[in-house]
Parts: sequence; structure tokens; C-alpha cells
Amino acid sequence: MRNPMISRRTLLRGATAALGLPMLEAMLPKHSAFAAMPDVKRPLRLGWVFFPNGTNAEQWEPKVEGSHWDLAPSLEPLADVKSDLTLLRGLAQVNARSLGDGPGDHARSAAAFLTGAHPVKTAGAKMRAGKSADQYAAEVHGKDTRLASIELGTEGGRAAGSCDSGYACAYSNNISWRSATQPMPKEVNPKLAFDRLFGSGGASDQRSIQKSILDMVAEDAKQLRGQLGNTDRQKLDQYFSSVRDVEQRIERLSKPVNLDANLTHPSEKPADIGEHIRLMYDLMVLAFKTDTTRVATFMLGNEGSNAAYPMIGVTEGHHSLSHHQNDKDKMTKIAAIDKYFAEQFAYFVKQLKETPDGEGSLLDNCMIVYGGAIRDGNRHDHHDLPVLMAGAGGGIVTPGRQFTFPTETPLNNLYLTMVNSVGAKLDHFGDSTGKLELS
Repeated sequence: MRNPMISRRTLLRGATAALGLPMLEAMLPKHSAFAAMPDVKRPLRLGWVFFPNGTNAEQWEPKVEGSHWDLAPSLEPLADVKSDLTLLRGLAQVNARSLGDGPGDHARSAAAFLTGAHPVKTAGAKMRAGKSADQYAAEVHGKDTRLASIELGTEGGRAAGSCDSGYACAYSNNISWRSATQPMPKEVNPKLAFDRLFGSGGASDQRSIQKSILDMVAEDAKQLRGQLGNTDRQKLDQYFSSVRDVEQRIERLSKPVNLDANLTHPSEKPADIGEHIRLMYDLMVLAFKTDTTRVATFMLGNEGSNAAYPMIGVTEGHHSLSHHQNDKDKMTKIAAIDKYFAEQFAYFVKQLKETPDGEGSLLDNCMIVYGGAIRDGNRHDHHDLPVLMAGAGGGIVTPGRQFTFPTETPLNNLYLTMVNSVGAKLDHFGDSTGKLELS
């Protein structure tokens, strides 16, 4: 007797947990015992990974034009996944410019990056930017998932007060906006992000991650296993192993740090920046893999971040270094940070590529933007932006190529392409002039 078909929306549930599932053979329709399994179109996932403070453009931008592009020194860590990337050149975010409002390029960079809007210069209640592209996508694409979107970051920060030349801190600290006046708060604590993705969301959902979510859904999992064939059981076991691996890493990083005999300080987030970034990337992979959400944003740092990166020999603050005034030592250190970020992004892309999704990989069904709205932190310029895309977008994108668009082509053209690909049906977005052809 054939096993019944399992719904793609099936969740394993516990008292305070709900865990999505990867695609299983039992979720695919069978028309008859002899019919070939039909090709099931996999959902498209959209992601935006933002890095702050611009780049050392001389080390970030390839020197070779055309489709046979080279990886510049700062992007060398991406060599193994180059064929899965698309380099987009010539794009600009005009509304990150002053437009008569004076200094404040960092605040405008983050605020305009994904909204395509020029933020109102205020530190108070008159804060206004625009609804961001990810939220337009989430509005339609999130109807079939547990969460419409997820917003992640590595740095918190206050929303009120001025953080950049009279601009509200919320501008610098957020790229995702639900509406013109409401930024989407990002989660910087991996444990809380995990709970948001897979917990019940109730007031009692302040569980210790030492009790695995797999224990909480064990009864549902047992019943499900009884309905699955051997291949699906193996796939489920592999998935559970990846979930538990993330849980254990979060648990290790959440243990109190003994400062002295009488004082402990529980870490709210990993002290190791690289581990923090990779945990957030792993959570994005799990979220996409389980179809918990199809829309995600991740800020590697707040715009204007002055974080140091001692693990690569950079002890000075990132923002301070970005105002390099052509000092060779400072420019070398900016390039080192650029390269470090690229190394972490390469890890993420590889994880997506190694995760099965239907007949292909998760990466095949992703469009992930990696970039920022400042080209050079010293000049604060907002044209020829550093922008890469990972993934094939379900066939919308032909990766492994470089596209050089006319100077001042709106970055918002890219976002118009992306949000319409998931059914948003926008005629324009920000200063867009049309969709981009990426195939």
C-alpha cells in the first residue's frame, strides 16, 4: 500500500516549538503507481547581505571587463563559487546621496540601500524612509511560510537619538523597513533568532536551548518516520543532525564566562565575530531549507560600524579606517576586512550549494544580494556600488558572469526584478527605470 502524500507545509510540533521540514519525496505528488514523478517547481528564496563602510575599491573591483571577469584580491575567497556568482557593475543608489541634506552618508547608505528612498534628516519622531524591497516580497511571498521574513545582524544599537550628523540611529542600524516610518528590528542573538524561527512564539518560549527542539517534537517526528520510505528517513536524519549541530554551537557560545569567583557574565551573542557571522548564515540556510521563510536580510555590521577585526590583524575600528585619506596602511587594512567578509560569504554560498532542493541545490533557487550602498568609505560615493548576486534564481539568473550596466543605473532596478519574480507586481520601486535582464 502506498504511503499517503505529506503536505509541504507539515510542521513537527511540540509544546513550545514548531519545526519545518526539508523537501521529502513523500511531499511530491504521484498520479499513479507507474507515472513518472513530475517536476515540482521549488520556491524562490530572496536574501540581502549588507556590509558597511564601503570597500577598498582598487582591491574589490575586477580589472577585466566582460563575461570573462577576474576575481579581484578582496574577492579571492569566492574562487570556489565564482561560477555561482553574478557581478553587477554600474549600479547606483541615488537616494543615499546628500541631495541638499549635508553630511550623513552612512545613515543614508543603510536607510536607502533596500528602500530606495531618501531618509528624512531627523533624530526624532519625524523619521521616514520607505518600505523596503524585502518587505514587498514578504508581503506576497510570505503568505505560504511560517514567517514572512527574518531580519538578522551582528550589532544591536538604539533606535532613538542621532548616530550620524543628525540622522536617527534607526537609519544606520536597519536596512529592512515594514513601512516608511517603521524599521524591522533585526535579531543579533543567534539563540533568539533560532527561537524566532522554530519556537512557538508564545510568552513561554524562553526555553533553554540545552533542551533540544528535536526533543520537543520527538513524538511528531516518530509518527512522521512511520510514514516515510528509507530515502526520506535518511534525509530526515541528516536534517535533524544539522539542526542539532547549530543548537550545540549556540549552546556552547551561550555559556556564562567566569570573570572571577563571584561574578559571571552570560554572553548575549558570540564574542568571536567569525563564529557569530557563520551561525547567522547557518540559520538562514535552515530557514530556507525548511521553508520557514523565503525572505531574509542580514547586516554584517551597522552602517558606520567601528568594529575591529583582530583575528586578521586589524585592531583599529572599521569606520575610522574607512576614512583612509589614501593612507596605504589604512587602505590595506580595509582590503583585509573586505576579504574577511568575502570569506564568510563564501562559506554561506557553499552551504546553500551543498543543500539539496528538489532536483538541484538550494542555491539554484536563491537570489542573494551581497553588497552595500557606499563604494569607497573615504569618498562616500554611491555609484558603481560593490554588488554581487549568488544563485540562479530558479532560472532567472545565469550566474558565473559579469554585467556592466550604464553608469547611474538604479540599484532599484535589481530589486524590482527580484520582488516581481515572487509575484509582487510592482511597476516601479524607488527611482527604478525598469527590470534588469540577468540571463
